[in-house]
Amino acid sequence: MKYLDILNRRGIRASTRKSNTLWLNPQYLVIPDIAETVRSHKDDVLAEICGCAVDASNDLSETVPDYHILMVATNLDSWEANDPRFGYEVMLDTCYRQLDAHYYAWLRHRMENARKSHGNGSLDDVTYNAMREQFNVIHTWAVIHIGEDVLRMAIRTANIKTYIPPSEQTFAAYRKTWDDAWEAYQRRVAAQSYSTPSDQAGKLMQMLATSGYAIIKSGVINDVIIFVRDETIVVPDQWARKVRYTMDELTLMIGSAPEAVKQLHDVKRIFGGTVVPIEESDNRTLR
Repeated sequence: MKYLDILNRRGIRASTRKSNTLWLNPQYLVIPDIAETVRSHKDDVLAEICGCAVDASNDLSETVPDYHILMVATNLDSWEANDPRFGYEVMLDTCYRQLDAHYYAWLRHRMENARKSHGNGSLDDVTYNAMREQFNVIHTWAVIHIGEDVLRMAIRTANIKTYIPPSEQTFAAYRKTWDDAWEAYQRRVAAQSYSTPSDQAGKLMQMLATSGYAIIKSGVINDVIIFVRDETIVVPDQWARKVRYTMDELTLMIGSAPEAVKQLHDVKRIFGGTVVPIEESDNRTLR
């Protein structure tokens, strides 16, 4: 899964929705290089999703890949995840990284060193046997979900000396890319808030950051609308019937004429749907 693996490492969950629309979440992590990769290889990404899809019957008609992710620490502790939005690295009591072929090769090399140490008596039986049991779990998972041929190739070609294993330092650097992406997203949305004064835009972003949603009285639509950080946000019951817009939808509508906004709102209020761009056009439509 070449392209899904790229997205996984960035902490992005890919899926398809109605009309075979590609959906990436969270949107703020879709920085320009990722957006260009997906745009250039959209058919390949869709094919990878369909090739390992889990049937999902819900109100979004969403098709999600059958994600299999093993998070592994350098001490060989491991746990399974089914959502790449956990991140490529996760810091708990120690740093865990998504297992891939090169990380497996590095871990295997460490086990070989442990085996030699056990053989010459510098590593005791209890410690070695515990390490072997933990690595066997990792090895079995890797054979099933990565494949023996890929693992063998990585073992032959990986440069163990230059491989950088997970640590507090690598996690801090990885999380900084998330923080930078989120700050850039906030600035972009605030700058593009075409109908909101700058002080109100700041309040909007603060509400979205803290609560995930903001209740706005729109002068263009003359109604109360709900802005949500993304489609996963749940709003209080008293506002459940109001039309919701994600910040991605708001970005797409920026610059639209007031009449066009009113028409989109009426369609969304009656029929539901999501505001999406029409390819190679500046127009906006609902799906």
